[in-house]
Parts: sequence; C-alpha cells; structure tokens
Amino acid sequence: MRGCNFFVLFLFFAVSSVFSADAVRGDLHCVGDADVSDMAVSFGIPFLQGELQATGGVSLLTSDGLQLASDCWPLAFWPDGSVKWEGVATVVPKGCEGLHFSTVSADGLAENVPSEPVEITHLEERIVVRAGDLCAYVPRSGDCLMDSLSLCGKVVAGAAVLHCSTQDSPSVEDVSTLHSDKYVGRVEKVCVERAGGVRVVVRIDGRYVGEGGRAWLPFTVRLYFFAGADRVKMVHSFVFDGDADVDFINGLGVSFDVPLRESLYNRHVAFATGGGGVWAEPVQPLVGRRVLTLDGDKGWQERQMRGERIPEREVFDSKNQHLLDSWACWDGFRLNQTSSDGFTIRKRTRSDRPWIGTFSGSRASGYAFVGDVSGGLGVGVKDFWQSYPAALQVTGAAGSSARLTAWLWSPEAAPMDLRHYDVTAHDLEASYEDVQEGMSTPYGVARTHVLTLVPASGYAGKEEVAVAAAALEGDAVWVCTPEYLHRKHAFGVWSLPKRETSAQGRVEDRLNDFLDYYIAAVDAHKWYGFWNYGDFMHTYDAVRHTWKYDVGGYAWDNTELASNMWLWYSFLRTGREDIFRLAVAMSRHTAECDVYHAGPFAGLGSRHNVTHWGCGAKEARISQAAWNRFLYYLTADERSGDLMSEVKDAEQMLYDIDPMRLALPWSEYPCSAPARLRIGPDWLAYVGNWMTEWERTGDTRYRDRIIAGMKSIAALPNGIFTGPGVLGFDPATGVLSYDGDPDLQHTNHLLSIMGGFQVMIELLEMVDVACWNDVWLSYARDYRNKARELSHSKFPVTRLMAYAAAATGDEELARAAWDELWHVWNNDRSFVVNRVDVPEVPVAVDENPWICTNDAATWSLAAIYMQEVIPQP
Repeated sequence: MRGCNFFVLFLFFAVSSVFSADAVRGDLHCVGDADVSDMAVSFGIPFLQGELQATGGVSLLTSDGLQLASDCWPLAFWPDGSVKWEGVATVVPKGCEGLHFSTVSADGLAENVPSEPVEITHLEERIVVRAGDLCAYVPRSGDCLMDSLSLCGKVVAGAAVLHCSTQDSPSVEDVSTLHSDKYVGRVEKVCVERAGGVRVVVRIDGRYVGEGGRAWLPFTVRLYFFAGADRVKMVHSFVFDGDADVDFINGLGVSFDVPLRESLYNRHVAFATGGGGVWAEPVQPLVGRRVLTLDGDKGWQERQMRGERIPEREVFDSKNQHLLDSWACWDGFRLNQTSSDGFTIRKRTRSDRPWIGTFSGSRASGYAFVGDVSGGLGVGVKDFWQSYPAALQVTGAAGSSARLTAWLWSPEAAPMDLRHYDVTAHDLEASYEDVQEGMSTPYGVARTHVLTLVPASGYAGKEEVAVAAAALEGDAVWVCTPEYLHRKHAFGVWSLPKRETSAQGRVEDRLNDFLDYYIAAVDAHKWYGFWNYGDFMHTYDAVRHTWKYDVGGYAWDNTELASNMWLWYSFLRTGREDIFRLAVAMSRHTAECDVYHAGPFAGLGSRHNVTHWGCGAKEARISQAAWNRFLYYLTADERSGDLMSEVKDAEQMLYDIDPMRLALPWSEYPCSAPARLRIGPDWLAYVGNWMTEWERTGDTRYRDRIIAGMKSIAALPNGIFTGPGVLGFDPATGVLSYDGDPDLQHTNHLLSIMGGFQVMIELLEMVDVACWNDVWLSYARDYRNKARELSHSKFPVTRLMAYAAAATGDEELARAAWDELWHVWNNDRSFVVNRVDVPEVPVAVDENPWICTNDAATWSLAAIYMQEVIPQP
C-alpha cells in the first residue's frame, strides 16, 4: 500500500516543469476511423502550470513527419497566467496513423499558418467566408442563415432557412378545431466568433418568427469553416420557451435550396441507408418498356446510375426523344426515421400526388444528397436515427431549384408533446418522485443538433455517398492519449488501468463489467429519441425485466450520481471509442434537456424523473459546469462553453429557490443570511461553476468567491460537519454562515458523490488555503465514523477515505476504504448477467437483476480514483 503524499508529488512535478527549457511533447490518437477522409478537427491539450505561456502554442506533426497548419488559442489558464488547456484546430489528412505535438513560442506559431488561410470579408449586409474552393455568404439579418454557398465559383446551395410548425393540440381527431402555425428562423445577430487561419466560426443568433409576428424558440447556429476542408459544420441549438399545453411542434428543420441546371435525367437524389448502404435514383430514371439507345449503344441506364453525364435530348433521334419526353419524373423524395429501428424511403411525382413506396430499413445514417452532374449538396445529421423522429426530404427536384430539408423533428411523426406524464404527483415515499405545483415545466429546456454540409461539383455515384456518410456518421476526433492526459492531471486525479496485481485486475474487471453492460443496455432498452438520447435510466425492475421507466424518480437518471463523470473518466483512462460516443451523447443531453436556459429556473436543472423536467427539485448540481468541462476541453466545443457561461452566476437563484425549502423549512431552520444552501452538493456545484469561469476568463472575482467560502466554512464551529445540513449563504460575497446550535452536527453523503469530490480535487491544484486544506482533510478522515455515530449511515464514501489515506499515509485507512468499496454495496458478488427469453419479455434480453446507475457510477468513480492514490498490493 502506498504511503506517500500523492499531491506533494504533483506539486514537485508542476514546479519542476516551470524550469524546464525543453519543449513539452505529447501524442494524440484518433477516436474513430482515420482512414475514411480528411478530418477537420478541434481539440484541447492540457498542460501543467508553467509549461505553456499564453503567447505560445503547439506545433503538430503527423507520424510521417508532415507539419500540419493549425490554429492555437487558450481555453483555460492556471492561476499564474500560464495555459491550462490549449485549443487547437487543424485538418488531419486521411490515413494519418498518429499525431505528435510540441510546444512552441509565439515565433514558432508563424510556421502553423496555412498556405491558403480562411478569408473573411465584412460587408454592410453580409459576411463572406472563403475557405479554399468554398465561399459562403452569411446575411446579417433576414430569414436566411446563408443566402448562398459556392464551390469553385459555382453556386451549389442557395438559401438556408430554419423552419418550424406547430399545432395547438396533440390530437388531430377534430381537424376543424385544430389551429396550426408556421415559423421561420429570423436572424437577429451575426458575428465572427473566432477567426483563425485554419478555422473560422460564424455565430448566428435569432428566434423563430410566425406570420402573425410571434417570436419564440431562440436559436443559436454556428457555422464552422476550415482551410483545406470542403465541408461546413453547422451546430443548431434552440430553447423551448413556449406553453407545453398549446405549443405542440409538429415539424422542425433546416432547408437548403439547391440549384439544378442539368436535364432531369442528369439529376440525382441519394440517401445513405446505414451500414454502407445507399439508396440512389435519378430524378428521371432511364427505364421503361423500351431501352434508350444512341448509335446502337444501350448502356445509358447503367451509366446514369453511376452518375455519368447522359447526352442532351437533342443528340437522340425522335424515337428516343419520345421516350425521354414520356418517362416519369420524380419531384419529391423522403426518408422518414420513425423510430430507432425503422425508416422508410418514399417518392412522388408532384406535391398533389401520393407517395409511393420504394424501400424500408432499420437505421439510416442521416445523410442525403441532391444535385446534378455539375453540382449539388449533401447534408448529414449527427445521431440521426438515435434522435428520432427525424427525416430527410427533397422537394422540387423536377424544377429549377430543389429544396433539401433536414427535419430534426419529422412532420410525419406525432407532434412533440412536452407535458408532464401525469396530472397528479406520486410522492417521494411511494415513487421517489418530488413533483411540486407548477414546476414540472419544459419552459427553458434546449436541444442541440450537429449537421454537416458537403458541397459537391456533381453527383459522383453511390460509392462517394457511402464514403461521405461513413465519415460523418463516425465523426472521428483526435484526443490526447490517456497516458498524456494522466501525466497532466487533466480533470484532476484518476488512474490508468492497473493490472499489476490480482486485486487491481479484479477492480478493472468490474469497471469493464459496468461499462459493457450499460453500453449494451442503451440499445437493448432503446434509450433513444429526440429528448432522451444520451441519458441512462436510474434503476432496474427485475420482476418486469425492464428499467423503471414509468416510476417517478427511478426513471431517467439526469446525472444523479455523476453518471456522465463516470463515462468521461472511463474514456480518459482507456481511450475507448464506444465510451466516448456515449459520453458525448450524455453531455449533449444532460446539459441541454435536463437544464433550464430561460425562464424562472434558468441556470438550474431538474432531478431525475419520468419526464426529464418533471421533478420539482430544481438544483445547481444538475446544471453545474463540471459536467460540461470534459466535452469543452477535449474537443473545444463552443456550445459547451455557452452552457458553462450560463451557470457562472447560478448561485443568484438562491434568492428565489431554496434547495432545502421542503426538507428543512426556513421556518424551522432560519438564518440571518439572505439565502441557504448545503455545502454539498449545492456549494460545491457553485464552486465548480466559479472555478471554470475563473480558469476560462481570468476573472478573479470568481476565485475570490471560492476562497471566501473556504475560509468561512473553515471558521464554522464544526467545519463541514456544522449544523443540521443547511447553512446561511450570501450570494453577493460567497460567505457561508451558521446561526444555530454550535454543537449540532450532521453528515451528508451527497456532498462528495454528485461531482463535488472531483471538483475539489482539481481545485486543490489551483488554490492553496491552509485552513480549508485542514478542514477538507479532517472531513475526509472523520466522515465514516461520524456518519455511523450521528445518523447510523453506512453509505460508503470511499473516495474521502482514500483521499485521507493518501494524504496521511494511513495504510489501515486505505485497506478499510477498499473493504468498504467491495462489501458495503455487496459488490464482492459476481457480476451476473442472465438471459431472459420470450414470452417472458417481448424480445430476449440480458439482465443484471440488481443493477442501478447510482451504484454503478459511484462505485466506478471511487475505484478509478482509488486505483491511483491507494492501489492495492
């Protein structure tokens, strides 16, 4: 058992690095398939304090020695002003086997500039962005996100417009009383958010506006342009600020006008159908009773299907011209993903004629193309089938301009119904459900989609469609290797996989058991859908052989015991692609759908429930920045940055919403401070928000709030144990206080298991407040015994024990921590997976009868930390 102080070792390495004259070097690995296509990527690289100054950056080399052009910018800073996380953008060539980086000075950054950097021209009415052969025109106002997109001087896409339609009832039984409205996205503000030589980000803000003038659904769209890349990334986020009882969205999408210049039979529509498959047909197929011929050549249909140009009508004789004039032309095409396991493709000749069937499948890739042999546009929607109901539609293919629409909510689906699942509350005691009057509202929740636009110089056949779809569906990224991230303490202290002893191997086996089970559970139990994808369920029902999807607080997890941190730390240590995909989806979901971005609860999130926003507990621990830091710092994702900025002052909500208003009423536990909170999870959630804002902006007011809180807690009669579980708090100063019985003590196991422990461990590397260090160590060392003495609680908070054991060298405490980890939750038993077969279940399913996400996440996070600081011999 290791008895040295882990944190003293870290300090030695951090200080020694300041005096190193050598460049800092490291490696990145591809998460996904690097062989599909060139990749325009952004990522973050962490550094120890003093290793990289704000004026410096990094240089990138491929495994075969090719230096890549790149942009560099700081994402976060250490207290001394050096860079904690550096953002990097580049285009990685197809087939690259590895990337290496090294720090360079400001002079060295000059070598990173691309030969043809992205150009920005600011005009009075629009912004023009040129990236190699691409040129985009972005209006500063109006109803278009882009009014044209050209490739090699030819316009391949015209107006890009956001669409929304609603109805005032979820039912269409009485059409005569149903009222519908249509809206378009109205641009209110456009800016160049980041301008580099390699990457330019244009941000567009606005609202959806109806014919009657109503403006709602505030949106943000970001357009990403990269030097040397032939694609445009689009990130669309919107906030629902309507009335759930009357605003039922029945269509939400973005459309692109695509000019068509060629003959009908030289126009093509294609859909990627998943697994490398492609459905593709010409607007006018050259097939009928007779065969098209030219000088005896009968192979025109084959050439047409390959995307080759067919001669103009005038070249053919009158008999063949008659065939061209008589064969049917198809104006509309639609792929509709109605569930996670089913889509259909249909087409029609005119808007007033019926759709006819062509193909049905399971999971479409979410990529469509429309164009002709001299130009066209492909559009891909990330997580398409996972976020059903969605659709891809082409209209006007027989006219001079087609419209390609990516429906984020398919108009063919039932309308979006955001009402709470019941009209009565089902009680904490009965259903673990904390529903409160007027608080089960979706007003202010949000959703983000990632799309990619692929301009083309012409239809190039099914193979090219399949390649484009695979690249977008895989969405490969580059991330620092686990070994480098571990050396730099990215996101604090955690372990690389350890199997040096049988005891360590046993831990790794159980960590993998949990991960593999949940990865399989997502698909087995269909945790998919527009508002659901990314979340886990809370607790399993072994009698019904399904998760408790319909039982109050046992349904959707909503980050309850840091399930997203569990996934992210698991990815950091392993680099596994399947974990990364799941962690990204959970970050997108929990930060958008479980959190309020507008309205009376803005800055807070909702506790677990059957509907994501159904619980009356609106708390900062669900919305805390700590959940979003991983995606932001690893991928330099601007949307995640928005979400962290939104909560930087979330403590101000304490003036209006007391998290303990029901459990510990103010009338029974008053205080002289203007607000009340718990040290954990409330104060620690705010600490994570402040730490993030401080390191991102350098604004020391947020550091000062942290230190004020630390010092005031240390001055309390019993430190962190003080009081009945709630303390006074002044949001203006960050000071905590207590007016009650100085002998009253409590233990709160929630303090360290909802993200607070990880936040504090990382924060201790940024601030040094002696009185707080003593109080925190005392809390970690004494919690177990106090909890058993004061509340008879045996809830295992083994991370606290491990921290104290590592800090003091107490080997007996370390052994006790491991003993608790394995035995208190009965995790010493085998991880059982039983097969339950039909007809007991609708389809055969593998189940662990005692599985619970709270236990899996908490146990795993504890084990990951303990493997590092107190590894077993």
